[in-house]
Amino acid sequence: MKPQLIVRAAGALLMAAALAACSAGTDHADAHHLDNVLYRADYPSYATADELFERASVVVQGRIDSSEQVLRVVQAAPQGQALPAPVEAERREGMVVTVRTIKVARVFKGNVKPGDVVQVKQLGGKLDGVTYTEEHGVPLQKNGQYMLFLETYSDQPASLLNPVQAQYPVESGEVLRSLPGNGVNTSVTQLDKLAHR
Repeated sequence: MKPQLIVRAAGALLMAAALAACSAGTDHADAHHLDNVLYRADYPSYATADELFERASVVVQGRIDSSEQVLRVVQAAPQGQALPAPVEAERREGMVVTVRTIKVARVFKGNVKPGDVVQVKQLGGKLDGVTYTEEHGVPLQKNGQYMLFLETYSDQPASLLNPVQAQYPVESGEVLRSLPGNGVNTSVTQLDKLAHR
């Protein structure tokens, strides 16, 4: 078995904020000699559904399409800001993400409407024979029904605010299930009230 490459990311989800990461001195060429790459990222956490709702630019319920695309995303360097050499090297290297599409059924917040599709990226995926996995990440399931709390961008797919706290599988059309490790419970009724306050 080949060793894992550990990529450490810090900040308010570098995927969403900067798509940069710093590694333990492993370059891109070394990554192709591995079977698995493990991403470690820090995300903001939320104490209540109100906090999630306020922070999100889009809150929608819908079904994940069966198609997905795995790609490497490279973020431009922050203007006028020098990054430490390892961080700059990883910024140039980019991060592997899987982009999935949710067909929107209900909108609670944001500039979208029912019937629209929204692309959502998550860290990880299989690319060039290497499996990239996000520690504590929970991939959205094809054809699954979800309530998602998203941060949107003008030039790239949206991101979950938190890989565990910002996705709620929908059961029986109305019941929102918190993922393991997420102590924030919410409901369609609560989100509807937040949307109309």
